[in-house]
Amino acid sequence: MFFLTVQQKTYTIFFHMQTYGVKKIIDLFGSTINRSTLLKAEAQGQIPTSQRTKTGAISKRSWLVEDLPKIGERYGFLKPLDRPIAISVFTTKGGVLKTTLAFNIARVAALHNIKTCIVGLDLQGDISRALGLHPNLEDADTLEAAFEVVSNVSGLYDVYKRSRSLDEVLLQTDLPSLSFIPETPELVQLEQLISVSNRREYWLQEHVLTPLKRKFDLIIMDCSPNWNRLITNALVGSDVLISPLECRINNYNNCTVFRAFLENFQTEVKAQFETIFVPTRLNSTKKLSAEIRNWYITNIPGCTHNAIRETGHGEDAVSLKISLPEHLPTSLFAQEIRELLLELWSRIGEVAKRNPITTES
Repeated sequence: MFFLTVQQKTYTIFFHMQTYGVKKIIDLFGSTINRSTLLKAEAQGQIPTSQRTKTGAISKRSWLVEDLPKIGERYGFLKPLDRPIAISVFTTKGGVLKTTLAFNIARVAALHNIKTCIVGLDLQGDISRALGLHPNLEDADTLEAAFEVVSNVSGLYDVYKRSRSLDEVLLQTDLPSLSFIPETPELVQLEQLISVSNRREYWLQEHVLTPLKRKFDLIIMDCSPNWNRLITNALVGSDVLISPLECRINNYNNCTVFRAFLENFQTEVKAQFETIFVPTRLNSTKKLSAEIRNWYITNIPGCTHNAIRETGHGEDAVSLKISLPEHLPTSLFAQEIRELLLELWSRIGEVAKRNPITTES
């Protein structure tokens, strides 16, 4: 594995430079592709040309990560949406794999050449780090040096103040089809400014989401677990809310109250997003965890049948800045993520087929 560090202004974005052989591509995108179809598509110019490395008499083909979206578009398991969709990933509890879920949806969609943008709305900045921003910040020589790096990143606050355009705060990842707007410390100030603005529930929709939909097929907002004005903005501007439900007793106790709060909120602001609940941290070896997951499926409308298992592999993949299917493509965990993504994509696709959703003040 190779690493590439790209300097933009005075901050750093970190990419993994991996190559993908024929088998790994087949494992990544599934059973609709085989060696002969891949090589035929390459010969006919339907996918990017592979690199060749020779060991003795054996010549091996491999593709760079930037080539994968063109291959995924042709042979992957996710199909294009009928219209751009904005998604919030949100719940009021931390530690439920919210960022892991948002990252995997975005990364796998981008691997299928679905133009995707992640908007970071959580001050913890986990999604931006997963996307490669500031990989070695803790290794800075001094506090002053670290602060200089952080302060040179622009975000939504700069868009609000009109010191940066929306295009200027977009950062590119190693996938040409995946961009993001990073979290910055000024999100706190932005939340306060929005709170005293006219049409304060609609700033994100009008100034960020609507313009982004002209450039991207999928916008994913990684929300903080604290319900504030920014989160209200995110939900009002969303077509879909994806909310993790931890398969543990605390989340089980809280989910009814959270659902009621969501319903009241939608009625109050006339928001029309569709809610999809996803069971997470399932430990199938524990009876209580499995029972809670089954209760969710039976009793909570909009709950997916597929769940995210309790495993360290998902966090490992995020730390490597790649999706779980890229990290361990033939594993049970990767297959489960694929099945969950297919279920989510079917639901998201149904929303995309409807007429564009508008929210009136």
